[in-house]
Amino acid sequence: MRSAVILCLALCAAGCQQQKAGTNPPVTAAEATKIAEQAEASFTKGDVKLVMDQYAPGAVMIDASSPNPSTDRKVQTGWGQNFVSMQPADFKVVDRQIQIVGPDAFVSSGIETFTVAAGQARPTVSARFTDVFQRQKDGRWKIVNEHVSMPPAPVAPAAN
Repeated sequence: MRSAVILCLALCAAGCQQQKAGTNPPVTAAEATKIAEQAEASFTKGDVKLVMDQYAPGAVMIDASSPNPSTDRKVQTGWGQNFVSMQPADFKVVDRQIQIVGPDAFVSSGIETFTVAAGQARPTVSARFTDVFQRQKDGRWKIVNEHVSMPPAPVAPAAN
């Protein structure tokens, strides 16, 4: 009887240690899609702080408007402010691709489209993006690497 009680206590203690260590179940493609969509929902709220909260400290960002990548939060916040100032709306992702790269990391890439304020007009803009998400120690998901670029101009068919 005493052995059974000791075994039960040992198993309970081991279970508590695993939960205490913060082990999370591996992310699934469906969860990754939801996480990416929640982050993207902040992009059209008009709040640069909300936008920047989607990025981990030290994130590497490559913005479509800059020739150089940056890990400088001040530079990145400037990019975020420029984006917010365009009053983006109608944000959609076309042909999203999710790649699970580990239990706590995934890549979301695709083509994003949104409208921007341009005087009285609201033209639609398209950009290619790749976001690498990583689960942080506190359990929150943050973008740790982002690359945004404008699609190349379509190539005219060659004349025969």
